[in-house]
Amino acid sequence: MYDTFFLKKIILLIAIASMGSACVSSAIVGGTAMGANAAFDHRPVGQQLDDKTIATTIDGRLLAEKNMPSRWVSVEVINAVVTLTGYLPSAEHIDRAIYICQTSKGVVEVRNELEIGSPTIGSLVSDSWITTQIKTRLLADKNINGSSVHIETVNGRVYLQGVAISEDEIRRAIDITRMVRGVTAVVDMMSVKRR
Repeated sequence: MYDTFFLKKIILLIAIASMGSACVSSAIVGGTAMGANAAFDHRPVGQQLDDKTIATTIDGRLLAEKNMPSRWVSVEVINAVVTLTGYLPSAEHIDRAIYICQTSKGVVEVRNELEIGSPTIGSLVSDSWITTQIKTRLLADKNINGSSVHIETVNGRVYLQGVAISEDEIRRAIDITRMVRGVTAVVDMMSVKRR
């Protein structure tokens, strides 16, 4: 239908353009920005690495799966809990994706937020813009650690994941997200850091 590589480039360019000049250098540097984000993440470094390994394994298995059009599937792993968001063409595809997650080493829970169908170009661009706006506002807010909030937007529905220092920080993240134009719902999947 659409050239996936081309669409991803367009979305990336729109996201970078809307971030502003300070963030463009971070996006270009990549690895340095990723390292900085890891330092502000409230999960222990070992857990962050385990989560990254689980996500990479699942992504690889989804890509290797015959007849699994997984290009619109996002895999987020926080404390070994996998959340699937995005689109697959049928309930059978979704069931198979869930099974792949459940049978991947280290996974303790799978949260399925997948929708049947495929996104439009308009919804992809809108979701990317929404995610960028939320991330920018969270990073600028002095009452929250924006680097610890993981954001995924599907059809205006925003999923907030990550580990916060307090319930107040989670409420603040939700309030900031609700203020962004185009957000149709906020799904709070965040947890408070264990002391």
